[in-house]
Amino acid sequence: MRHTYLAPIVALLLVACGDNTPPPVAEATSHNIDTSRISVSGASSGAMMATQMHVAHSALISGAGMISGGPYYCAEGELTKGLGPCMKGGDIGVQGLVEYTWHASEARAIDDVAYLVGDPVWLFLGANDAVMHRDVTDAAAEFYQKMTGQAPVVVDNIPAVHGFPTVATGAPCEEMITPFLNACDYDAAGELLSALHGELQPAGTALSPLIEISQPGADDVTMLPNALAYVPESCTNGTSCGVHVAFHGCQQSTAFVGEAFAAGAGYNEWAETNDLIVLYPQVDSSRIAPMNPMGCWDWWGYTDENYATRNGAQISVVKAMLDALAGKTL
Repeated sequence: MRHTYLAPIVALLLVACGDNTPPPVAEATSHNIDTSRISVSGASSGAMMATQMHVAHSALISGAGMISGGPYYCAEGELTKGLGPCMKGGDIGVQGLVEYTWHASEARAIDDVAYLVGDPVWLFLGANDAVMHRDVTDAAAEFYQKMTGQAPVVVDNIPAVHGFPTVATGAPCEEMITPFLNACDYDAAGELLSALHGELQPAGTALSPLIEISQPGADDVTMLPNALAYVPESCTNGTSCGVHVAFHGCQQSTAFVGEAFAAGAGYNEWAETNDLIVLYPQVDSSRIAPMNPMGCWDWWGYTDENYATRNGAQISVVKAMLDALAGKTL
């Protein structure tokens, strides 16, 4: 059993070998995007990125789901806090994070915090997660309670380790190995999408292929050249479609596991029957400055000090992809 998943200071151990045939590459053609149905989610470092994207662009993004995640701006730009209280638990200082969020809103570095009020939030922590402390999930719940005015949904009774729980895809529920999908007889993707978008049609079969779309400006922000996307046929034919942005965790990008996360996490089956496009942004790894050998999203400031705001380097790339999918500035 490995306990390195999503821990940004551990040496790079695994590169998953899978199908070497790349998905078709396409420019992000414009679609009829329903801007009232844009949401985000992620696992661990991807969960931290999801909450950053949600808070920074709350006028556009209407809800967030996080697996093993923490509150917005948890690390406060300091790796030591990220590796300390924001993973191991302890004094996270939620009130200070709330005050920072208000100040960032007043400075127009993020969207007006009024847009967060009423947004649904779904939090998951595996009962056997040995990487992320329960204090961190509690802090995320407290932060969102203060900012949205309502208690998030918290799921903590599934015997999962630190990974992405699925119904039947991946390793056994108690094993933490690449590609960090765990067959726990639990549909995390369906549960979080239902919490964020309301009652959905039952999941179907993912009929469309995954495609690659360009990540504009990726070279400068430690991201891979292309993202993956799942676009149901209905969304290519003019149907009004929502968008869900799913952020992989460390060691879970295409550079490590190919299409395993995007194909196996369970989002696409729900997207197919509910007119949802799923965007899978991809972060790169680096063994030199910035030191990011595990391919983690920037939730402590390795790109720049504005990493958690609308001007954050990686946030800006993801926003540009959303604009490209809509064919206009959202």
